[in-house]
Amino acid sequence: MVEVAIADKPGSASASSQRQRIVAAAIACFARSGFHGASMQAICAEAAMSPGALYRYFPSKEAIISAIAEAEHEAHAAFFARMEAADDPVEALTSIGVEALQALLASPTNTLQVETMAEAIRNPAIRAGFQRNCDEAAAMIVAALRRGQANGQVDPDLDIEVACQLVMALGDGLSAHQALDSGLSPERLRPVLQTLLRRFFRPPSTS
Repeated sequence: MVEVAIADKPGSASASSQRQRIVAAAIACFARSGFHGASMQAICAEAAMSPGALYRYFPSKEAIISAIAEAEHEAHAAFFARMEAADDPVEALTSIGVEALQALLASPTNTLQVETMAEAIRNPAIRAGFQRNCDEAAAMIVAALRRGQANGQVDPDLDIEVACQLVMALGDGLSAHQALDSGLSPERLRPVLQTLLRRFFRPPSTS
């Protein structure tokens, strides 16, 4: 193990870099061994950092998981901005949304999505951070699709809140199947998902 000497002030650029390094190591460990199977010692080894150095930034695994939720929240900001700027929310979902899902499924750490859901069910403290992310994502998608209904781009008879939950559940389900090695590549899934979303959301005359 390579010990990393740390003498960073809180909030410094170097401290932020070290936190990102620990989070990246934890994500790799959680994806490989699960939240409960990955020990703090394993995370230290993955980060090439001594326990004393790591604990200076994160006192527990729960604190690291909360940081992962916060990083996910920040990553969503770019997706939200693109959705807000899109003229057609259906095409935005079939391009931006499917692109994001494709990247997730192709990632070697895609099993983390399943681990996160399982842990959030058991642990209210963990659930809070990830539930906030889900709620914000749902609110943004619902708002965009309602704009689409007003513009005649989305089926006016759809219950948009229910439709949004179904689409988000589809993404979660695909992550779970990918973790079980479904044999379907993201490249094969992409055109089928795009067709499904267009047919689901478009008014009947334009689907």
